[in-house]
Amino acid sequence: MENLDKPSRELHIARFIILGFMAIGFMCSTTHLGSPLRAFNAFNRVGASALSNEILTGSSFLTLAGLAWLTSLLNLGGRAIQKLLTALSVVVGVVFMFAMANVYYIPSVPTWFSMNTFVEFWFTVLTLGVLLAATLVQVLGLSRGCATKALALIGITFIAFHLASIVLQTLFFSGVTTAIHQGISQLQSLSGYLTAQVMLSAVAIVLWIISAFSALGKSTRSALLCITFVVLMVAELAGRNVFYGMHFTAGLY
Repeated sequence: MENLDKPSRELHIARFIILGFMAIGFMCSTTHLGSPLRAFNAFNRVGASALSNEILTGSSFLTLAGLAWLTSLLNLGGRAIQKLLTALSVVVGVVFMFAMANVYYIPSVPTWFSMNTFVEFWFTVLTLGVLLAATLVQVLGLSRGCATKALALIGITFIAFHLASIVLQTLFFSGVTTAIHQGISQLQSLSGYLTAQVMLSAVAIVLWIISAFSALGKSTRSALLCITFVVLMVAELAGRNVFYGMHFTAGLY
């Protein structure tokens, strides 16, 4: 990296950080299998099993994104190959997100068998993704202030729409009933996590507005954006706990 100019070097650092988050997330996802080595067995049912499809698309996404970064870093294959790998990683990443949400789209789980499942997963990707991009742009100085403000407007809009979707999802959950389960009862036991998600998301909006549109120094804005990312991450974890806590089947158990 010594021969790279400063903007290129910082862009490679940003992409490496993103790859790090991707790798951590993918490793955490293997806990569904009991043992990470069982991921190889999951390839036996690609196409027939939602979990197999998730593992295949997820591993393909991480591989393509890693190759795109590595070929760009080492200047291998030429610009055409680098752009092709980047484009393929984007396409496979979109497919991966649908495959991941589809794992939880289970007919026997009435609270999950809804388009709300896909909406919630996508809002997590969009809100945290845009915020991470804005944080890296600010911290590494990848662009001017106009890009930071544009990302802030986009990200804040996504969070606002996400808050609206949380209200709709909560209303949906509360109306689901089975022979022995009531959604409203489940929600009451998870109200603390739901409140935390809403409140922390609102705090993230305020912090992001201050960071992007107030007259603060670069280091202060960078620190504030890092804090905002952590706050929104905790909010999304609280929301995911609500989602998993709302699991109950349509049968008598």
